[in-house]
Amino acid sequence: MHLAHHLFCSKKCYYLWQWQQFVKRIKKLRHKEFYLSLALILIAFVSLFFYVNYRFNQLPTREIKPALARQQDSLWFDLDTTIVRTTGHITFDIKGSPKAAVSLWQNGRLIAMKPNGKKINSFRNIPLVFGKNRFVLWEHSANGTQVLVDSFQVQWNSARLRFMARPLYRVPMRSKWLALTFDAGSSDRGSLEILNILQEKNIRCTLFVTGQFVHNYPDVVRQMVIDGHEVGDHTFSHPHLTSYAQNGKQETLPDVNRAFVFKQLLKTDSSFKALTGKHLMPFWRAPFGEFNRQILRWAAEAGFKHVGWSKHCDALDWVADTTSNMYRSSEQILQHFLHFEETSGLQGRIILMHLGTDRAKDFPYLILPALIDSLRQRGYRFVTVGELISQKAKEHWAARSGVTGN
Repeated sequence: MHLAHHLFCSKKCYYLWQWQQFVKRIKKLRHKEFYLSLALILIAFVSLFFYVNYRFNQLPTREIKPALARQQDSLWFDLDTTIVRTTGHITFDIKGSPKAAVSLWQNGRLIAMKPNGKKINSFRNIPLVFGKNRFVLWEHSANGTQVLVDSFQVQWNSARLRFMARPLYRVPMRSKWLALTFDAGSSDRGSLEILNILQEKNIRCTLFVTGQFVHNYPDVVRQMVIDGHEVGDHTFSHPHLTSYAQNGKQETLPDVNRAFVFKQLLKTDSSFKALTGKHLMPFWRAPFGEFNRQILRWAAEAGFKHVGWSKHCDALDWVADTTSNMYRSSEQILQHFLHFEETSGLQGRIILMHLGTDRAKDFPYLILPALIDSLRQRGYRFVTVGELISQKAKEHWAARSGVTGN
């Protein structure tokens, strides 16, 4: 229905819109004026109701028909769509010419092409991507000409993908739990020493491995699994995903797209599965910390949630140049975290360190035992990222049910 320069599906929607406009006018009133004018507003509301009802019956209405595309020879096409909300798929039933073929494009990519051998041609269970889905349907005749059947956009949302696409930096909680995480990229120098320290201290943590690390150092990866660590995805080849290193902006690089992100994440998972018989945990960490909203969505569709690190919790152990302003000695790394705990606390925070090192001496992992012992004495418990999330959920439901304590 076309009413008051807007489109409505029913009288109910029209009345609701009028009520929303009325509420907006009330909110603009000052606090004192609202109470002083309450009686007048109630009278105005009643009057408005009868006025709207009268005007609705007086205004002309017209039916909004589905969009139809027409060929030059006056052949009409009917487009019928059905969204399966539980699975995130869409199905197209298209009535077209039996002597032509129909192609379906999604976000500029050819999905399928079928000959119209029947009166109705169906594209079944086309998966929707998170966010915008731009669909274009073309009919192709035998002489090489093509006719646009229809084009439209579907916005698909998912509570699960919204959660997966939100980056995790910290899990606010009452419990004195924290996650110690390590990135494993191109080097294994110091990896076994770190794993041995974690095993001696009876600590399970979250490790992010690249596919190349899995291929180059299979024994180290197997040891991670044997020790019970949580292993996440660090992409396959540790590529730059945005232009941050070039211009300081998180703009997606030209050669980075959905297929590229899928390949980087799933190829690593496949390599890990072939080596260990297990899949990676559904966590990933972007190389160099380079990502944006679109990249997070692509990764979420691939089944991975981004896990970053908490503010001021980057150990900077990856800086090997002793002349750099960012360089920290092993002792400085230890004192940094102990001082930060005293001033801000480490509850629910995620610490970033690395399995490999390019340093010739003063290896950062040498202070791990002292860091672990000091924080344990202050009441902290070292857990995986997955355990952090689970503990937060327990605290949330305990608070809702009125249960106190951890």
